Order: sequence, then C-alpha cells, then structure tokens
Amino acid sequence: MKGIFRITHGNVSIIMASHMINEINGINQMGVMDWLEAENILEKCSSPHRKTLLHNFIENVYYFDIEYILDKHFPMSVINDLAEILDFYNVDYSSLGTFNLFDKTDEDINSEDLEEAEDYAWRMFKLYEYKLMPIVVDDIFSILYSNKVFLNEFNKQISSSIIDMTMDEYPDIFKKDGVISRCSYIPQWLKQGVFHRDKGRCQICGTDLTKVLNLDNKENYDHIIPLENGGTNDPTNFQLTCESCNKSKGARSNKYNNISSRFWDLENYEMFKG
Repeated sequence: MKGIFRITHGNVSIIMASHMINEINGINQMGVMDWLEAENILEKCSSPHRKTLLHNFIENVYYFDIEYILDKHFPMSVINDLAEILDFYNVDYSSLGTFNLFDKTDEDINSEDLEEAEDYAWRMFKLYEYKLMPIVVDDIFSILYSNKVFLNEFNKQISSSIIDMTMDEYPDIFKKDGVISRCSYIPQWLKQGVFHRDKGRCQICGTDLTKVLNLDNKENYDHIIPLENGGTNDPTNFQLTCESCNKSKGARSNKYNNISSRFWDLENYEMFKG
C-alpha cells in the first residue's frame, strides 16, 4: 500500500482510476462489498444523482488509503505526494506553516520528527480535501465512467447486496423483494452524459443513434445490470441502446459492449493474418 500516491504531475487521476479497478477486483480490503457494509446507498439507488455511487466509492477508497498509510507511520509518502498535486494545481499551502522536512523520505525520519511530520500530513490532507479532492475525484470518475467493463463489475457487486433486501423493509424504494422500482424519469443531464460517453451508438449492436444518418433510429437508456437482477437507477448503471435491442434484450439480460471506433487502423494485425 505504501507509495500508492506516487505521481508524475497530471497523472494522478489515471493512476487512481487504475487503483479503483484493482480495488473492485479485491487487491486490498476496500472493495465494493466492504464499502457497502458501511454506506447507506439506497437513496442513490432509487433515482439518479449527479454525485453518483461511484463518486462516493472513490472518496471512500481515498480516505482509506490515506488513513492506512498514516497509521503505518509513513507521513512523508503522503506529504510528498500531496505537495506534488497541490503544486501542480497551484494551490498555496503556506498557511499550513513552516515544514523543513520536504526533502526527506519516510526512511529518513527519526522518532523526534515523526510527530511533526504526521501532524503536517494530516493538515495537508485536510487542505487538499477542501481545495482539490472534489476535482480529482470527478476526474477519476470521468475516466472510469468511460470503462463499461468496470461499470458492469461495479454495479454487479452492488446488485449482490440489493437482491438480498426486501420490499417490506423499503416499501418506498422496492417494486418487490430484491428489485428496485424504475425511476419515474431520466434527467436530461444524464441522457446527455450517457449519449456523449457512448458516442451516439447503440452499445449492443452499434447502430448510429445520432440521427445524422437515419431519423428512424430511436435512442433508449437501458440499465447495464437490469433492475430485475438487482440493478440500480444510479447514473453508472445506464447505457445507450437502440429501441430494437432494448426490447429484445430481456428484463434479466446483462448484455453490454464497449462500442467505440479506432482513431486510425494499423495496416497489419497478426491475429487476422492467414
């Protein structure tokens, strides 16, 4: 876990997005199921919110990582990494006071300096949390939201918790045991975001839905993990489909694709050579 925040200037979001992928695949102790045990998610499961369940998950992993590193007494790993991020975004942290150990590593810190370093690390993290964390979390979200494989796994793990809940417990949210009621409407901001991410193409068959080529094709906004399978109305669980694929998909089908186009083709692919 030590050194997880090592970055080179603007790459922090890409590195942390990769870390989130590892987390949902069980690399540490902060997977989706561990997070769900301590999180009340039902309000966001029932209707779309701009700050999604994935935003909350990213924030939670961030906190867990910082606390873990500091609990293991590696304050310089936190300080050096956060200083690099704050410097990159031109955030002034001189208000935290003088700190003379920036050129040190955790191995260089002696017991006399450890308390000072840990105190400074926590104060720096609180400043980062207030000034930058929402921006970085949203950048990480933007990277992961384009990865349908990740979204499928993220929502599949959430669904394993939803299917064990009963309508008697949550009558305002559930249609029946293990099945959340369909949201009454999909807000325009969500439709625009899904349409833009999916590049105006059906995510099952690839049909163009931009209406540039064909006015007859009607877009539908489909749940990646169906509600009947424990899916939610969170924005991370929607994909763009054509009407034909949506109707033929079935209420319990988890079918999805990452439909996109290459920017350019390489002339030769070994796998297609005869």
